[in-house]
Amino acid sequence: MKFKRLLKPSLLKKFLLAFFIVTMIPLSIAEYFTMQKAEEELKSVLNEEYYLIIDQLRRTVDEVFIGNWLTNLTSLAGYLEKDLYLSDELRNSLMDAKLNQIDESVILALKMSDMEQPFFFMKSELITELYSKDPENVAELFQFTGEAYTGEITSSTKSPIYLKNSQKLLLPIEFPVEWENGQTAVIRGVFDLNTILDYISTEILIGARELYIVNKDEQVVFSNKNAKFTSGDTLPYPIMTKVKNSLTGEARIFQIEQFSYDGEKYLGNFTISQYVKWGIVVADKYSRAYAMVYQAKRDIIKWIGIAILLCIIFSVFFAQSFSSAMRYLADIAKKIGGGEFDVKVKVKSKDEMGQLGESLQEMAVSLKDAVRVKEELFAMQAEVKIASRIQQSILPVGGPDLKGLGFGARYIPMEGVAGDFYDFHVLSEHTVGVLVADVSGHGIPAAMISTMVKVTFSQQSNIGDEASNVLNEMNRLLSGKMEDQFLTASYVYLDLKKKILITADAGHCPLLIWRRKTKEILRIKPKGMIIGFMPELVCPIEELKIKDGDRIVMYTDGIIEAANPDGELFNELRFIDLIRENQDSLPEDFIDTVVDTLKKWVGEDKKTFEDDLTMVVMDIGKN
Repeated sequence: MKFKRLLKPSLLKKFLLAFFIVTMIPLSIAEYFTMQKAEEELKSVLNEEYYLIIDQLRRTVDEVFIGNWLTNLTSLAGYLEKDLYLSDELRNSLMDAKLNQIDESVILALKMSDMEQPFFFMKSELITELYSKDPENVAELFQFTGEAYTGEITSSTKSPIYLKNSQKLLLPIEFPVEWENGQTAVIRGVFDLNTILDYISTEILIGARELYIVNKDEQVVFSNKNAKFTSGDTLPYPIMTKVKNSLTGEARIFQIEQFSYDGEKYLGNFTISQYVKWGIVVADKYSRAYAMVYQAKRDIIKWIGIAILLCIIFSVFFAQSFSSAMRYLADIAKKIGGGEFDVKVKVKSKDEMGQLGESLQEMAVSLKDAVRVKEELFAMQAEVKIASRIQQSILPVGGPDLKGLGFGARYIPMEGVAGDFYDFHVLSEHTVGVLVADVSGHGIPAAMISTMVKVTFSQQSNIGDEASNVLNEMNRLLSGKMEDQFLTASYVYLDLKKKILITADAGHCPLLIWRRKTKEILRIKPKGMIIGFMPELVCPIEELKIKDGDRIVMYTDGIIEAANPDGELFNELRFIDLIRENQDSLPEDFIDTVVDTLKKWVGEDKKTFEDDLTMVVMDIGKN
């Protein structure tokens, strides 16, 4: 009988049923979709976070360490080439000095074509220590491959050598070269990879994630303290299939992936080292990565359960007085859950119902502010990413491949994007036109204008031998499209066969030419107006003969206007002194010297310069 009475229709039961349908179900659905959206956003954030971690790890391996080692081997080849007939004593001193300049080096070796045996230069105390622990395996350090020069100067990284007893992991790198007299040689270095692994384990923060560096045989070379597997183990994670297939020698970063191992879900990402056949893998348990979402879902369920219980109690005892107010507040909650954050909550009572109304109002305001901040942040991030991709895509890859022309270029933005720009048109097998430009201002607006500069310059290849017309036509296309900003530019046309240089200038820095034969600097500055203000532009040209050994330097004002902590500018005279002092270095090496000098000038504690930097260096009569 009691059960039948419970099923008997009543206004209270209808009210309860209507309350759950109108209020709790829509609220639950709204909260569910809110959590789904939060989970998707978290995936995006996690993917970005994994990308930054894995990119930092790759850069540490490839650029900070191995890239610098290759640079040292390259510079050593350059020193040896200056005088190919050094005495054995001087050559030994040079090699030994270079060995001691590189903290991570264990052995340097030189094998020239007219040598029967290579020269070895080693850190004796370290070799003695290694030999005492690994007498059988340490001989691998001296197995000089000595691959012959094949017409292309490329480094060759060998398989890492693992000395088990001493826990050392060493990397041999061989660098074949050919000098101007036709003689070939191979320079070999053996470097301590433990330096990289120690740096990664102490300096790069990856939280509770697992970090592995694996070789092409899927064996773990290095793992951090959170990892399940240690050096020498085979990494059994399914993501290794893609890692192994991607070990092509080119550094690549992949999207975050889900995989399962031993009955548990994981999130992982990996990249490939550019120089060593290594895969860098970061993995984390799915449950830990999404702990925030899981906790939020549990809280939602808990509070919905509590709300349901309270609603039943209050509906039973106060249905008549509270039903209208509850329906009103349920409608407000539904609107907030649907994104109507400007809704006004009007509850006159001062009891719990009034407090609930005030809480809903505060929640709506807080959610509105949070959504606005999130949208602004996402918009800014999207703008920077788009601008960065555009900026990278407009810069040329490499330099003009012309016989008798050595080429180097560098672009360093003050921020993530910049207004500096350089480009070139190869007009024939012995002619090229080179442009260096500087957009006023910095950041995204300047970067977008530099994209317009790229487009306008790309249309001028058919008149590339007419220096003045190139800048005039660019001005015509850009006038009225740059708002309050402007553009300075310098254009150089080179004919390597006729040994002629023609340049035009639009308010840019002077063109500097270092004449090695007479040890003098030529400062070329045609008087031209800046681009973007006037519909008609007059850019006079200057033409001069160039000679073998001349070095042509194009640059933006961020170099000469770099200020030290006292506000003193680096200025053009100091820049010319650098050109004179480093006249025999390769273009890229000279640019490295300029950048290092400027970093010391402005203060090594500064992470960026106060202006964008761009430089193009061309050597006549060299490749």
